[in-house]
Amino acid sequence: MNGLERIGTVLQGGIPDRVPAGPLVCGASRRVYGVTYEEWSQDGEIMAKSQIQAHDLIGYDGILGLVDLSVEAADFGQEMVFPIEDTAHPNYDNPMIKTPDDYLKIEAIDPTKSPRMKEVLKYYDILCNEKAATVAIMGFVYGPLGILSMMRGAENLFRDCYKHREAVMKAQEIITPVLVEYIKAIGKTGCHAVVLDTLFASQTIMKKEMWKEIEGPFTKVLADACRDNGMMVIVHNCGNGIYFDVQIEMMDPIAISCAYVPDDCADWVETNKKWGDKVTIIGYASPAQYAFLGTPEEMKQECKKEIEELAEGGRFILATGCEFPPNGSLMNAMAMMEAAELYGKY
Repeated sequence: MNGLERIGTVLQGGIPDRVPAGPLVCGASRRVYGVTYEEWSQDGEIMAKSQIQAHDLIGYDGILGLVDLSVEAADFGQEMVFPIEDTAHPNYDNPMIKTPDDYLKIEAIDPTKSPRMKEVLKYYDILCNEKAATVAIMGFVYGPLGILSMMRGAENLFRDCYKHREAVMKAQEIITPVLVEYIKAIGKTGCHAVVLDTLFASQTIMKKEMWKEIEGPFTKVLADACRDNGMMVIVHNCGNGIYFDVQIEMMDPIAISCAYVPDDCADWVETNKKWGDKVTIIGYASPAQYAFLGTPEEMKQECKKEIEELAEGGRFILATGCEFPPNGSLMNAMAMMEAAELYGKY
């Protein structure tokens, strides 16, 4: 089986030839192509060529098209910093939303013409033309609260959700239709799925009912847009104590990518028993402990343990719990794929 067949089988509840695997190599791909992070972050063709070469080298079953968490915020007007050898990020000293009144100043944009989303669409288009016949390709969209956190700062946004909720809701009402148009454009590139990042839906940040009231309805709109445009919905949430229940209720994803057990489970074995027949679980090797600081052998042994915990029943994709560290050893990404071959037979 090829990667697309392997992942497609698992997502539909079947049993492939082995556990599908993907170390979520995103920004790290630039090192294979030999460009700076600054170049990679701003040029869709370079993104695509980097990812194609990284995939040819490592051979993962699915490709996550994450660039960074500031793509959408930058196009709404947030000033950016593009480090030479690290992830692009907002200028934290100059947030676009400085006061609660600034939420109301956000204006709609055309994602097909805006500087960064336009380049990401070019990335997906080239990548799908080269790889989509045999590899699962997943676009990436940050949820509206996440985008606002890039423009306001997470702590201030969290406070505003209590004290200035109406302003936060109005900002999401502007952002969400733009994201729907972005999703439509992603669908035209040929991506098989869209990963919706909903970090706020975890005990790390926000109470369950609060997230359901504030961001939940907007994520439902985005998930429906993905399906309406022929793509599957995958949720990514690397927060601690994530809320499987309300995210499934709001978005009905086919899979959830996570780093920690959900809030209603004690461990991964219980997670598999409780949720494994309802949603495919993607994860959860620690990017820091195993991808960045670990050795290839430590990564293989961790992957073996995770396969033993979660592969029973079939609905599991071995992956890192979040993006593979941009400066982590690619030998550890290769080790994950080796582990899938060694230990991933059902």
